[in-house]
This record gives sequence, C-alpha cells and structure tokens, in this order.
Amino acid sequence: MTTELIVEITSVIFGLTALLLASKARQRLSAGSIRRYIDNFSVCLVFIVIFSLWQTIRDISAIQYGTGNIVMFPEYIFIIGAYIAFIISSYRVVHISHEFGFKKEGEIIERILKEKGKKK
Repeated sequence: MTTELIVEITSVIFGLTALLLASKARQRLSAGSIRRYIDNFSVCLVFIVIFSLWQTIRDISAIQYGTGNIVMFPEYIFIIGAYIAFIISSYRVVHISHEFGFKKEGEIIERILKEKGKKK
C-alpha cells in the first residue's frame, strides 16, 4: 500500500466521521437557521467524501486492474458539486448572519469591556 493510498483512506475515514458528527448535531437542533446550515454543510461534506472515496477506488483499481485516466472525470463532477454546495452554503450563512448578527452590539460590548479594563 502506498503512502498516497493511506492518506486517501484516512481522508475518507475523517470525512465519514465528520458526516456522523454533523448528523448527531443536526438531530439535537430544532428546526431553523442553524439546522439548515448543518444541512448545507453536510451536503458539502458528502460531495467531498464521495470525491475522496472515488479517488481511493480509482487508485486501488489502477493498481489492481490497470484502469486508465477516464475514471478521473467523475472526480471533477464531485469537486465542482462541492464548490457549488459551498457557494450555496456561504450564501445562506450570509442570511443567517443578518438574522442573528450582533456585530454592532458586539462592538459596543467590546468597547465597554476595554473601558472597564482601563479603569483598573
């Protein structure tokens, strides 16, 4: 087994673990923006895990059966799907930030804390 194959298998394992943890988090959240964000995040993860899994299978089959480079093309579809999912997810996060954004309030709180720190 080559180092590259070990890294690919490890990547798939980490990806599946991340999906499992995201699923557990989703189950604990009530319906709403944060749960929707986890759904979007999970879609991105699924594309990346499928990409990694396909790449691992491709490398194993190239070693065992001598398949050509034609099996690389689905990888491009999976990674493009991941990027599209990231774009959609990022767009939705912008909307979540408008819903829950406390930037102005946070700046006020930070200024008050700094003033209290100077008084000591």
